[in-house]
Amino acid sequence: MKQSSRSPISAAARRSWTLASLAAIFLSGCSLGITPAAVKNPNAPALQFVGAWGTKGSDPGQLDQPASIATDARGNVYIADAGSQFIHKFQPGGTPLLSFQDGRLKHPQSIAVDPGGAIYVSDPVRGSVFIFLPDGSRYRELHLSTRPNEENTLDVTVADDGSMSVLDVSAAKVFAFGPTLRLQHVWKPGDGAPPGPGRPRAIAAGPADDVFVGGISANSLLRYDEGKFESQITLNPAPVPNGSAGQSSDSASTALSSPPSSDASSNAANQFAVSGNYIFLADADGKTLHVWTLDGTPKADLDLSSQLGANQHQAPPIAVSPMGDLLVLDAQQSRVLRYHINL
Repeated sequence: MKQSSRSPISAAARRSWTLASLAAIFLSGCSLGITPAAVKNPNAPALQFVGAWGTKGSDPGQLDQPASIATDARGNVYIADAGSQFIHKFQPGGTPLLSFQDGRLKHPQSIAVDPGGAIYVSDPVRGSVFIFLPDGSRYRELHLSTRPNEENTLDVTVADDGSMSVLDVSAAKVFAFGPTLRLQHVWKPGDGAPPGPGRPRAIAAGPADDVFVGGISANSLLRYDEGKFESQITLNPAPVPNGSAGQSSDSASTALSSPPSSDASSNAANQFAVSGNYIFLADADGKTLHVWTLDGTPKADLDLSSQLGANQHQAPPIAVSPMGDLLVLDAQQSRVLRYHINL
């Protein structure tokens, strides 16, 4: 089904309100209560497999070639599907809530959701970021000063204040937009930071509306405040204190007591998420997911091979919800793996 580009908001209102305020209009008739995350069980593993969901197909609510995953404040899950060109919204357990397409959106790639529920989707073919209101109607298409290229990656992230950052991987630069979607500045990851041999691969918003960039230096992420280098977070491979990662004989519990290894973290930089005081990072071979604190202290490893298989494959896209869920996008099987975080 095609979604029309309607919007009942006047042009004057669009200029004066932030996008988060616009999105709130569509939420005003709904309950805004958010169920708090469950009380942490000290005896549970740090990361515990809950289940998997998803159906292969190109129809609404199905996954064809899912490219990226995000969550909103309620824990709902959003997926951009490059195959069907659908943008999907699901309940945390996989019940479809919304699927829509847009005639201008040619190659949905990276997806993010702001605090008001608006949806941001990058399209490297058009060199743009599309913004949709919570009902799926298009609000705006932002054209970036970049060369349209299907082989490029435009990684989009939105901070709690509604500001948006877009990493252009080929050009190795970040477009920074304010809450009103006005371009504030363009900056290059690596400027002012310790030199590294790599190219920026991914970006994620974190606490205090800082952004984190991965891919430039091995074993580390770079933290920026409004485009200015703030710190380098070394993903420390030092041993985890006994019991801190949690371990269980339960077959559904796959958390490991060993810390992230230096070899694993050196290659993993293109699939990570920052939530609260933790960094979640998928290993480059797709077999392990690592968790660190923001100061680089290792907390846990999650063996993904039990669900994804033991063969080497690309690092899977991941997302972390405020409800305490870790979502891993298994693109090969067109499904989402759901884990509970107990940190």
